[in-house]
Amino acid sequence: MERRLCPKPNFFHMKKLKPFVAATLIAGVLMSVTGCKTENNTPATVSSPTAAVRPYPLNKCIVSDEALEAGKAYTFVRNGQEIKLCCKDCLADFDKDPAKYLAKLK
Repeated sequence: MERRLCPKPNFFHMKKLKPFVAATLIAGVLMSVTGCKTENNTPATVSSPTAAVRPYPLNKCIVSDEALEAGKAYTFVRNGQEIKLCCKDCLADFDKDPAKYLAKLK
């Protein structure tokens, strides 16, 4: 009689594992896709509390020209000027050419 060193694979557990792995992969993809739009109101740049900050004079996003929704604007301070964007995604465009957008405030 021959003795086996490895037991036979348990296919019952493998059948349960495939849907779990597939569901996990799908959930990961969905989370990465829907996570692109953010509504984080955390300041990007913190200025010193003693510095005078000029208030933001517009009622629209300086990058996209969309109307700012109360409580949802992404607000930060750059060079003593308060800046408001409609969402955090606009910050990347602002950071590419800040002089272009700051000129809109003058």
